[in-house]
Amino acid sequence: MIWVRRINAPAEWNEVQDQFESLFVKLGCPGQMMLVATTGPGPIMLFASLPNPSLLYALAGFERIEDSELPSEASLLVGHPQAFEKRFTYPKWKPPT
Repeated sequence: MIWVRRINAPAEWNEVQDQFESLFVKLGCPGQMMLVATTGPGPIMLFASLPNPSLLYALAGFERIEDSELPSEASLLVGHPQAFEKRFTYPKWKPPT
């Protein structure tokens, strides 16, 4: 399993998610494969786990990263909730100021 990251422009969100979901389904929905997003004051970051490094070619604009570069909080976009909850927590909701 490898992790990859991409800084995402809001206009590209649906295309990137659809591309990942298509690959996820084509591979038989592997248990540890997922696409997650972080939002905050900076740009939207997408993180994906892939079953093997050769699949990186299928995701344009993603770069390989180390596990230590993963955020602790994220939102699950594609994948299995059980695998997501082993690695991440959902962002805490903050009321508007």
